[in-house]
Amino acid sequence: MPSSVASPSKDEWRTRFRTYRRGLAPAPYRAKSTLACARTAALPAVARAACVHLYWPLAEKGEVDTRPLIQTLRGWGTTVVLPVVTSFDPAAPTMGHRRYDGPEALSPNRWGIREPVGTAPVSPDALDAVVVPALGADVRGTRLGQGSGYYDAFLRDLAVPRILLTYEACVVDALPAEPHDVPVTTVVTERRVITTAP
Repeated sequence: MPSSVASPSKDEWRTRFRTYRRGLAPAPYRAKSTLACARTAALPAVARAACVHLYWPLAEKGEVDTRPLIQTLRGWGTTVVLPVVTSFDPAAPTMGHRRYDGPEALSPNRWGIREPVGTAPVSPDALDAVVVPALGADVRGTRLGQGSGYYDAFLRDLAVPRILLTYEACVVDALPAEPHDVPVTTVVTERRVITTAP
C-alpha cells in the first residue's frame, strides 16, 4: 500500500514563509520589494484607481515594502488609504480605514503597525482597489496571513480587485483553505503577476 504524506498545515507554511523572510539580506529585500511595487503600479486596476487601500510594511519582519508603491500613487494624485485596527478582540477582528497624509501622520499601534492618526476616515465603498499583505499565497489566490482574520473580515464584502503582494519563493501550488478564507484576484511577486479571478 503506498504511503501518503500529509500536506503542510497553515502553521507549517507560516513557519516556512517567515523563515524565508528572515533570511533576506537588505539589498535583495529592497530589490524584490521595488520590483513587486512596480508590477503592482502597472496593473490597470491600480493605475486607473482614484483610491487605493494599501498597508504600511513591517520592514523589520521582511514584509514586502510598499513604500515605493505608496510614493508612486501619491505622485499620481491617487488617494492612499491605510488600515487602522478598531478592535483587538480576537473574536471580533475589525479594521477602519483612514487617508494616508504622509509618514509624519503615522503612529504605531500595540503591535507596532504604523497607522494614520487624525486623518479623514474612508468608507470601503470609496475604494477602487485593495492591496493586501500576506506571508504567502497559492496560484489559485488563496492567501496566508498572520491568522488573526482581519483581512478576511474586511475583504468579505468587497467587489473591487484584491491584490496580494508576496515573494516568488512564497507562492506555492496549493495552500490549505477554509470556508471563511477570502481569495484574492491577483498575486504579485518580484517576478510575475498571477491573475486568479476576473
